[in-house]
Amino acid sequence: MSSPFRNKERVFPALKLRFNLVRCGVILLFSTLTVRLFIVQAIMHPKLQDKADRQFKSQHAALPLRHLIFDRNLRVLAESLPVTSCYVDPTLIKDKNQLESALASDLGVSKSVLESKIANCRGSFVWVKRDVPAYIGDSIRKQKLEGVGFKTEVRRHYPFGKIASHLLGLVGVEGSGLSGIEMVMEKVLNSSGDQFDFGFKNLPAGNVELTIDGAIQQIVEKELAWGVEKTRAKKGMAVVQDPWSGEILAMATLPAISLDPDDPPDPTELRIPPVVDVFEPGSTFKIVTAAASIEEKIYSPAEIFDGENGAFKCADITIHDHEPRKKLSFDEIWIYSSNIGAAKLGERLGAQKLYQYARAFGFGVYPGSGIPAEGKGMLRPPNQWSGVSRAVVSFGQEVSVTAIQLVGAYSAIANGGQLMEPKIIKAIVDGKKNVLWSDSPQAVRTVISKPTAEELTRILVRAVEIGTGREAQVKWREDFKVAGKTGTAQKFDAKKGGYGNDLSLISFCGFFPANKPKYTIAIFLDEPEGRRWGGVDAAPIFRRIVERLMPKGNV
Repeated sequence: MSSPFRNKERVFPALKLRFNLVRCGVILLFSTLTVRLFIVQAIMHPKLQDKADRQFKSQHAALPLRHLIFDRNLRVLAESLPVTSCYVDPTLIKDKNQLESALASDLGVSKSVLESKIANCRGSFVWVKRDVPAYIGDSIRKQKLEGVGFKTEVRRHYPFGKIASHLLGLVGVEGSGLSGIEMVMEKVLNSSGDQFDFGFKNLPAGNVELTIDGAIQQIVEKELAWGVEKTRAKKGMAVVQDPWSGEILAMATLPAISLDPDDPPDPTELRIPPVVDVFEPGSTFKIVTAAASIEEKIYSPAEIFDGENGAFKCADITIHDHEPRKKLSFDEIWIYSSNIGAAKLGERLGAQKLYQYARAFGFGVYPGSGIPAEGKGMLRPPNQWSGVSRAVVSFGQEVSVTAIQLVGAYSAIANGGQLMEPKIIKAIVDGKKNVLWSDSPQAVRTVISKPTAEELTRILVRAVEIGTGREAQVKWREDFKVAGKTGTAQKFDAKKGGYGNDLSLISFCGFFPANKPKYTIAIFLDEPEGRRWGGVDAAPIFRRIVERLMPKGNV
């Protein structure tokens, strides 16, 4: 009979051998992994890091340099420059606390924000800060922080600062134009990016030259800022136009918007207000009634109108004048901006004539600036007018306009009667500033005759000399005259269901020198604080711009 102990002696050596083989295999496996880890982290790390960087750059390739935006004198308004941006690869971080402390200190990023970014990263890449100054980037590189990398990007730079921000527009982090000229001319400025087409078809890629004059734009924005601050207005707008070519020389809106893609403005601010926003013009619209009255000869030169002592019952409303007068000549109606006088002339003209002249001056139709979403305002056809429409349209109520429409109407008077198409985009030029495409002035129509334009200019000069526009007067030389008209429009208050004194838009529109116009300027202050007037608060901005554009009246 065999012993059981003898069988155990046979089994145990076999198990022991098997165990030793498994143990050696495990030891060998861990040894191999340890050696491999050492080789990867210590010996191959530089090579692998370089490979990772190259893969990152191929996946997040630097955007191509967008073309330039020039002013009319080929001074750069917007350009693309390479910038350094910092990122972190959380999978390569060795000392998280050291990295977060160093980056938070050097980059000015909150440590808690940085911790959150890294903790919430689900991959191997997270931005820490874009557009890092070169000296800060160099300082961080010297610390050799594991997991920190840098990438060269392309960002828009503005040599003139924040001027014309609404007009130029925002370029997003991915390099595509999101508003303004950057969006309108996206296909030209960035031929490799997202493609937009707003009517500028078959244009070559290149630098965009605007009609804007950077020096004039700076002057206008500085003086407009003075007026906005003085009146504490919600918004200010100003447009300067060459009355002969229709070219826009300056277009300003304040407050300016941020053009930093990492701190973008609210989407509702991504528009060009002088081209898009509509409003009731008030008394600046009276040039339509005045021009139509002169052209149609509906009054006699010596005629005296009843001023109704400042209050005139018309249908179911009462029309008021700011300065009550019993008697008014034709000239005085416009010089002192009488709503009552304008209403009576509107009644004589009739709805159809008043409507036809308003349309001829460019109101109620798209002006053709080339800017998408441009406003056409509101000018209802006569068959939709009420019993008081003829009266109130005559002095700028029941109609809405844009700033670019209004400046164009005044330019039509300045140049002798021609409504010009407004121009903002002048040309496309190559890297050597050779013209690849250009736009040319276009007359839309003849609005009024030259004698009518001259007669109306004479009246507008008198409005500045002795009337409501006295604050726009520049007293340099006897022959240097300013022609213009004030506007103080009550805004319709939807909450109250009517017009009131709490909300207003004040303005001044004019041109100079009156005998040989060079500039047409329209100034608007939206919702200034307190009771404000176009002649008192908008006209001085006009005067200050004139004084800087034409020192001592040099023509």
